[in-house]
Amino acid sequence: MSTMTLEAPAVVPPLAKPDIRLSFRGVLRSEWVKLRSVRSSAFTLLGAAFAMLAAGLIFASTIGSGGDGPGPGGGGVADPTSIALSGVMITQLIIGVLGVMAVSSEYSTGMIRSTLTGVPSRLPVLAAKVAVVVGAVFTTMLAVSVVVFLGAQAIMSGADLPTAALGDPGVLRAIVGSAAALTGVAVMGVAFGSILRGTAGAISTLFALVFLAPGLGQLLLPTSWRDDVLKYLPSNASGSFTSVVPDPSALGTTAGALVFAAWVAVPLVVAAVLLRRRDA
Repeated sequence: MSTMTLEAPAVVPPLAKPDIRLSFRGVLRSEWVKLRSVRSSAFTLLGAAFAMLAAGLIFASTIGSGGDGPGPGGGGVADPTSIALSGVMITQLIIGVLGVMAVSSEYSTGMIRSTLTGVPSRLPVLAAKVAVVVGAVFTTMLAVSVVVFLGAQAIMSGADLPTAALGDPGVLRAIVGSAAALTGVAVMGVAFGSILRGTAGAISTLFALVFLAPGLGQLLLPTSWRDDVLKYLPSNASGSFTSVVPDPSALGTTAGALVFAAWVAVPLVVAAVLLRRRDA
């Protein structure tokens, strides 16, 4: 009688779970698509460009017709470049909103959970958001700064006012510095949007830091402290590299750039730490 030999069933290895994590290039591409496809972001960037352009041209036209120069009205224009770039201050608020919305809009819709599921380490998401905001803001604001500079100089030249050229000492530094300062404020917006996870709170914080703090300092600080403290605020520190003729009480160009960079870096580091530690 023959003996049947039973073979053990073959062990089927478990199916490997597909790796759905994105590479940094994929995360970067995804964030660029988000920024470009959200209509409010595009309108905000266009609004910032328009504000920068309009402010510089209007200010140059006003000086040309109103008498703050050696021409028809006679006075004196100390820094034609600063006149052209006078829209930097108001544009900071608009561009800061763009940075905030790059993050807070995902928290308001809950889409941030899906984003972080695909990128468990999380930090590449923040890095990609910063990268696309920096790329969009810096290139746009640099182009607008050059255009408004050339337009304002043409207006002032027609009014027989002193003008500046791109090759003059300090002019290119002021133009590039203005684009860099606006980009830095946008990155601060990204950081505050990530920290506070809400549009209103992040915009209010940014507004208070950039716009309210200098005015409150003028009102509340003792006179003996005022200049020494206020020059370290972000808006005043950036003035050291966004104008050809900076305020005599301001920081030097290098010191101002380093202080401004610190104002950008510190909230960004805080945002990175909190992003890793908190639930989505």
